[in-house]
Amino acid sequence: MKRREFIKKSAVAASVPILFQGIPVMASSEIASETLEKMALSAINCGRILVIIQQNGGNDGLNTVFPLDQWSSLVNARSNILMNNSSVLTLANNNTTGLHPAMPEMKNLYNSGKMMVVQGVSYPNPNYSHFRATDIWFTGSGSTTTLDSGWLGRALDIKYPNFPTAYPSTDMPDPLAIQIGSTLPFSLQGPNLNMGYSAPDPASLLNVINGITDPAPNSDYGNELTFLRLMKDQSNVYRAAIQNAYYVQLNTSVNYPSNNKLADQLKIVAKLINGGLQTPVYIVNHPNSHDTHSSQVDSLDKTQGEQAVNLTLLSQAIGAFQQDLEAMGKDNKVAGMTFSEFGRRIKSNASLGTDHGTGAPVIFFGAVLNTSPTQVSGTAYPVPGMIGSSPILPTNAVSSDQVPMQFDYRQLYTTVMQDWLCMTEAEASQVLGTNYVKLPIFNETLLSSINFDNEQNQSLFLSPNPNTDGRFTIRFPETINTTLHITLMSINGSVIDTRIVNINSQELSVEYSNLTSASTYILVVEWNGNRFYKKVLTK
Repeated sequence: MKRREFIKKSAVAASVPILFQGIPVMASSEIASETLEKMALSAINCGRILVIIQQNGGNDGLNTVFPLDQWSSLVNARSNILMNNSSVLTLANNNTTGLHPAMPEMKNLYNSGKMMVVQGVSYPNPNYSHFRATDIWFTGSGSTTTLDSGWLGRALDIKYPNFPTAYPSTDMPDPLAIQIGSTLPFSLQGPNLNMGYSAPDPASLLNVINGITDPAPNSDYGNELTFLRLMKDQSNVYRAAIQNAYYVQLNTSVNYPSNNKLADQLKIVAKLINGGLQTPVYIVNHPNSHDTHSSQVDSLDKTQGEQAVNLTLLSQAIGAFQQDLEAMGKDNKVAGMTFSEFGRRIKSNASLGTDHGTGAPVIFFGAVLNTSPTQVSGTAYPVPGMIGSSPILPTNAVSSDQVPMQFDYRQLYTTVMQDWLCMTEAEASQVLGTNYVKLPIFNETLLSSINFDNEQNQSLFLSPNPNTDGRFTIRFPETINTTLHITLMSINGSVIDTRIVNINSQELSVEYSNLTSASTYILVVEWNGNRFYKKVLTK
C-alpha cells in the first residue's frame, strides 16, 4: 500500500470525531514525526504553547509584506496588481516595510512589539508543486529528500517510544498536539500511523456529550450501527480532557469576528488553553486557498480582491486571539507562526494574479518576541520586528525571477524547538537530520514569564544559591518517594541538562560541572504532575 493511501486509511480507521461549534478538532498523541514528538514533550516540560497557522496554496509575500524601499521595481514588475503605495500600512521603527491595508490588527501587533516578520524564507532548489512543497514543509526535508514522517511527529516517537501503552498518564494526561480543521496534516504523521481523530460533521460533539449517535435505520443493522458509532465516540481517551478544558469558564469579553472560520478555530484554541490543557502544539488552517493565479486583486481597486479577503481573515483572527490570550493572562506562554508552502513570482501575470514562486515572509506573533529596539540595536538584524531585509528585486523582472531566499525554513524550526519549546541543540539536530543556525526570534530571557515567588515555587529550597561550584542541595516540602524529572535551562529556554532521578527522601544533591560564573539559569523540578521553578545564580 502506498504511503498516502495508508495515511488516509489509518487516519479514518483510528479516528473518532469531536466538534466544537461546527469546527473539526483532531487530537494527536503520536504526532506525525519525531520532530513533533520531541517538541511536544519538551514544551510540556517548560509549559509553553506553539500555535501554527497554515496558509494553504502559496501566499504572495510581496502583496502581504511590502518592500517600500523596492517600490519602483515593484511597479515595473506588477503594475496590474500593485496598489498605490499610499494605501500600504506603515510600521513603527521600520521605514522599509509595510503591510497590506487588510491587516490593521497585525499592524497594531507589530507596532506594539508582538509581531515579527522573517523575510525570504525558503530552501535550496525549491519545488513548485503544492503537494510536494507542502510535504517538504511538513516533514522538514530538503527538495531532493523524501521522508515518511512529519517534523512535528518524529519527536513523539523518540520521547514516547512505547506509545500508546500507559497513556494518558498522570504526567501527561493530554494530547501532545491538536489539529483543528478538516484534515490531518502530514506534519502529524508518526513513523507507523497517524493517531489523530477528526469531527466530520457539526453534530459530532453533541453526540458525544449526550451519549447519542446519528439516526440509523430501525433494523438489526441499524441497531448495530448505532452501537458501533457510540462506542467509537466514547473510545478516545483524550476526549474528556479536551471537553473539560473547553468548558472551563472563560472570563474574558473578547469579540471574535463573525463569518471567519480561522477566528472560530483560534477561539477554540484559546478556550482549551484557558481550560488548562497541557497540549503544547496546535495547528489551525486558513479556510481559503492562497493559490491566486487570477483575481488576486480587484481590477478597479487593487486593495481589494482574493488576497485582501484572505489577509482580512488572518489579521482579524490573530488580533482577536492575541487579545484573548492577554485578557486571560497567558500571552507569555503562547507563540504563533504562519507558513505557506511557497511564495509567488515577482512578476505578475496577465490574469491579475501571480504564479508559484519561492521565498516568502513567515510571520510570528506573541508577547515573547525579540522586538525590543534596545535589544536589537547594533545586532545583525537591527530593525525591531524584522529579521532579514527587504527582498532585492531586479529593476525589470521577467516571469522567471524569484524572491531570493534569505533563510532556510529549517532555521525557523530549530529556533522554535530550541528557544521556545526547550529542546536541546542535539535533539533539534536529530529531528532535522543536521544542525541549522538559529535566528533571534524570541526574547532572550524567560525570567519575566516565570513567577518564581509564588507559593509553590517558594516551597522548594535550593542551596547554596548563589553558587560557585555547581553543587546544589534541593530540599522538598516533604519526604517524597517517586521519580523526579530535573531540567536545567538557560534563561532563553535552551535545555542544558535533563535527568530522571528516583528518590525516597526530603533532600537531593545534584551537581552540574558546566555552569559558567556570573550567569543565571532556571532549574525545573517535576514530580506527580507538579512543576517547580527555581532561579539559579552563579558567581
